[in-house]
Amino acid sequence: LGGELFDRLDNYGIFSEEDARKIFMQIAEAVNYCHVQKIAHRDLKPENFIFVDSKNLNMKLIDFGLSFVFKGNMAE
Repeated sequence: LGGELFDRLDNYGIFSEEDARKIFMQIAEAVNYCHVQKIAHRDLKPENFIFVDSKNLNMKLIDFGLSFVFKGNMAE
């Protein structure tokens, strides 16, 4: 795979405004998708976003070990 967001931030230092926008939108969309599915990730950090490959900025959210699922108003 393309490595963690943390590593790319460490290597690049500063992303262009356009690349930063693409990355932020994917983060927001991933969190929104989880919330629509009633899942709270609870460990959002750059290390838990990985790039699909080294050639583009497509990412996946990983490590759901601390997450929980909401049922109604209660967490399980």
